[in-house]
Formats: sequence, C-alpha cells, structure tokens
Amino acid sequence: MRKIILFAVLFLLLIIAGYVYWNYYNVYEEGRKEGILYSFSIKGSVFKTHEGVILQPGLRPARTGGLNTNEFHFSVSDQRLADSLEKLSGMQVEVHYKRYRKSLPWRGDNYNNDNKEKGQYIVDKIESSRKAENAYNNF
Repeated sequence: MRKIILFAVLFLLLIIAGYVYWNYYNVYEEGRKEGILYSFSIKGSVFKTHEGVILQPGLRPARTGGLNTNEFHFSVSDQRLADSLEKLSGMQVEVHYKRYRKSLPWRGDNYNNDNKEKGQYIVDKIESSRKAENAYNNF
C-alpha cells in the first residue's frame, strides 16, 4: 500500500512539474518584430519590470469593432538591455523576442488583451536601430 501511495504522489508531482515547465518556462515562439519604440517604462506594484510598446506599420481590427494600430507590447528582464532600449525611444528598432504560453509576474506584465496573439513576450536582444525620420509616414 505504501508503494502505491508513493508512486501516486511521485506521478502527481511529475505531472505538476511538467505542467509548470510547459506553460511557464518552455519557449513557445521566437521571432523578430520591427517598428518605432513608442514607450518604455518601469511598472509594477510588487515586481518592478521593464515594459515597452513598439508601433508597427498598418492597422488591425479591434475586438470591439473599428480599427487599432499594430502595437507590440513586451517586457524586458535584462537590466543592460533595458538601459539600451530606454535610450532608443522614438527610434526605429528591430528586436528579438521569446514568447511563453503563460506569464510569470517577475518576468513582466501579461499583455493578452493588447497583443494580437496571447502569451508573454520577452525581448532578449536588439537586432538593429536607426532614426525614425520617415518611419511615421508608414502609419
């Protein structure tokens, strides 16, 4: 009887560990986004995280009807990268991101209602940056 209970508890712990890893630590998607770095700030009541918004060319349908601008909401967990992005506000940037299925509060905000696709987006690298002089003509 003890062996059965022990195996059941181990099996349950294995299932819980698998669920946590799959949803919170396994990278679901990697990619690049480009646009004008519109906003970059530090937010949070308990966990202070770096949050940013990139405006991308084009429009997309709003959930409530009408149109919205293409905005990419993201978080940054690396302090040096956050310092670099803070200096690039208003510039055309291309960033590399990782998307997780679910969010952890110390990794950044959850932008499920703001981004086109659900998940937590973490920017981990700046691919390129340049002045956005003519970029506003695309909006």
